[in-house]
Amino acid sequence: MKSIHPGHWGITGKQLAELADKVVAKFSGVNDNPNVYDVVEQVIKPECMSRHVSYAILLNPKGKKCNTFVSHAWFESFLSFVEDIRNYYKDFQTRVFWICFAANPQTWPREQLQMLLGFTALQSPFAVALQQCESFLVVRNTTRNMYTRLWCVTELALVRAYTAKAVHVIGKMPPLAVERGSDVGLNATCSSPEDIALLQQTIAAAGVDVNKLVAEVIRARSGSVLARGSTAGCSCVSQ
Repeated sequence: MKSIHPGHWGITGKQLAELADKVVAKFSGVNDNPNVYDVVEQVIKPECMSRHVSYAILLNPKGKKCNTFVSHAWFESFLSFVEDIRNYYKDFQTRVFWICFAANPQTWPREQLQMLLGFTALQSPFAVALQQCESFLVVRNTTRNMYTRLWCVTELALVRAYTAKAVHVIGKMPPLAVERGSDVGLNATCSSPEDIALLQQTIAAAGVDVNKLVAEVIRARSGSVLARGSTAGCSCVSQ
């Protein structure tokens, strides 16, 4: 994988839909609404284990250049996640997405994965792919506020600080999602305690009001496009 540029760790919409079909077959009668954690453990890891690569590279051994970076949280419904993206893009089948669970190798040990991901967030495949992709898509979910996850907050800060991309927002937030709170925005956490200080430093260096950005995305209507400098209440346009 190290010989393939991170911006080419892509999966097409068609391949994502085929993964959804596998998930339906795998979980039928057992769990009708698996989240991404379930899919990674029971579908992606078993398929990738012997090849020691990510799911995207398993499907596309020479890589496939991404045009859409997807920001999302793993506790979402996987099938709803795929359906939201499918419904948003008319060219879904051929569009190439950078999605962390498919792009990054999920079977690698923590130490080996750290070497691949880099020791600063700005050097990580996330940041490299985010800057290369033409579009930045936020897929919200009704399970939990995605901005309680620090990687989601960091991605939003990076796209605003280092690119001129608009933020496309789809999906719905949980009914009681809050814009600010003890675990939202700058107060968010992540699954790896070692990453928290690193990501907080990255957000601080970006020099943007990330809590304000988080609030804009939470308030935005599904299908909104938040242009640089816009607010969810006035300068959004729908695709």
